[in-house]
Amino acid sequence: MTTTSIRLLGTLSMCILPSAHKVQTFYNIRNYPTELASDSPKPLFIALAALLGTYLLFFRSAPLPHTPTNRPGHKTVMATTSAAGWHVRANPHPSRADFVPARDTLVLAELLNAPADPEGFTAALFRPDVAVDARGRVLQLQSADFAALATLAEQTARLPETGSFMNAWRVAHDRTSQPIDRLFVPASDGDIKETSVQGWDPDKKQLKEAVAQYQELPPVLHELFGYLKEGREDYQRGREEDRDLIARIKALVEN
Repeated sequence: MTTTSIRLLGTLSMCILPSAHKVQTFYNIRNYPTELASDSPKPLFIALAALLGTYLLFFRSAPLPHTPTNRPGHKTVMATTSAAGWHVRANPHPSRADFVPARDTLVLAELLNAPADPEGFTAALFRPDVAVDARGRVLQLQSADFAALATLAEQTARLPETGSFMNAWRVAHDRTSQPIDRLFVPASDGDIKETSVQGWDPDKKQLKEAVAQYQELPPVLHELFGYLKEGREDYQRGREEDRDLIARIKALVEN
């Protein structure tokens, strides 16, 4: 009920009550002229009709409030669930000994090109809910973590091409020779699209050179590459548990 409606009802009530009192008084006076007594109900009738009209006008025709469910043209945007901590929450896969990486189940793979690890491997995801980390361990992810990472990976495939080597988005740094994280995601045409980030940093997003309308690293890249770095937790170069598995995953995306 709006403030205007309440005020109008209050005004009408003030008009109705005196009229009703007048009618009651007229009927209590036995010797009052008949013609006056017969005319006295008219103000009450008119007031009641006005009250009914007011109700129909203000309450039956009042517009619905603009809520997210009825706002014209409104589209609900679902926020991506955070995947932070996915590596810690993962468990050794029960069928890890029988796991075979395949292109038709590949969701993403991230390689590393850095001075200290020029042919590095960070992580790979395969359906359903399978991850391989930098040590070559086959893990079973929580379904929510897998879904969040897969959603971000799909979004990266829709970003514009940078025109640079490895399709790299270059974050501005004072020092050169920044590591390059290379992301490979299957595209809708069946090919595998590479999207790289040179110089990823948790606090820096400004690009060395703008890409299309982007002056900063797109949020989806900043978020996803940050999550995937968890795949290198406890990693020590030369101490991988399954080098052959890592080599087969690299062959899927590089050939």
